[in-house]
Amino acid sequence: MKKIWIFLMVTFLLILQGCSSLNSKVVAVDSYSTVPVPGGTYYLSSETKDLELQQEAFAMNLSEMLAAKGYARVYNKKAAQYNIVFNYSSTGPLTSMQSYQVPVNPWWSSGPDMYGGIYDGYFGPQWVNSVEATTYFVKKLEVSAYSANGKPVWQVVGTMKSFNSEIRGSFDYLVSGISPFVNRSSNQIVYVDVSQDQATGTLVPTVSDY
Repeated sequence: MKKIWIFLMVTFLLILQGCSSLNSKVVAVDSYSTVPVPGGTYYLSSETKDLELQQEAFAMNLSEMLAAKGYARVYNKKAAQYNIVFNYSSTGPLTSMQSYQVPVNPWWSSGPDMYGGIYDGYFGPQWVNSVEATTYFVKKLEVSAYSANGKPVWQVVGTMKSFNSEIRGSFDYLVSGISPFVNRSSNQIVYVDVSQDQATGTLVPTVSDY
């Protein structure tokens, strides 16, 4: 019976972890804009130290999103109306603790014989506290736009929780999550659900109410 109880507990924890992983597609966004400005040409750079090919792939992904906002990338900084800088990071591992109640089968006893049943005094439902420790990482994408003379124009920051440290698998979700708030003030931290369209494979951001 002890083996059955251990099996049930492990199964229950795996189910919880599966549900928690859905949160890895929720992006927390904070943004500000000094004044709404029209799109235009921009020079794109990053201060993050990374593999050149991977960073350029990230830059192309970001450029596609910015193009939909009316921004056109140029490779001559002096000819650009804006200087846009993007930085990204993965922080962790971090640990969160969660306590919850789990039921104890009334047919199980606490004595040496783990199958004492109701004849050992368990006539009603029994509950015990269980504590689960979850290890996770926080991925962050920060995009800042400056005018040609170096004045801040807008900035948007997106963060999300993930259960691995690899930024590559999360970058698309971060870009999609921040997209509704480019050149726009959020006035607070907002949460954006990013889901994948099953027909097209594209990521669709939806601003949440929570």
